[in-house]
Amino acid sequence: MKESIGNAAILGIVIVFVGVFIGLFATSSSYTKAFKVKNKIVEILEKYDDILGVKVVVNNSLNETIENEINDVLSESGYRISRTGNNCPVRNNQNAVVKNQTQNYEYCIYEYSTTKGTYYGVTAYIYYELPVIGTELKFPVYGETKINGILK
Repeated sequence: MKESIGNAAILGIVIVFVGVFIGLFATSSSYTKAFKVKNKIVEILEKYDDILGVKVVVNNSLNETIENEINDVLSESGYRISRTGNNCPVRNNQNAVVKNQTQNYEYCIYEYSTTKGTYYGVTAYIYYELPVIGTELKFPVYGETKINGILK
């Protein structure tokens, strides 16, 4: 009888470790996807703002061409479609650039003007769904473009 209790305890420990490793792999996958999405959005903003000289923000709204390109990149990458809508928090005393209400993806773009020029902040989100509990967790990933030396 002594060995059967020992085997059950070892089996429980193995199951816990397998669960932890599966959680770590799922977490790293979501983490990587969110950082790739954030970096792609930063690249698009820098391409239009620095290289092509297109104004990214028009009337407190994202340029439609840029928004369409960002949506295409997000759909190709498999970024999660938002179920709750796009609720961007205030960051560094700055509101997010207002996007169209038909937006399917949740990301936030902030425009900052400094004495050196304009730059943009981008927030993408990491999503974790806990099916047993029925809860969804969302964590922000933030990055910035380089400063464009031309004041707009």
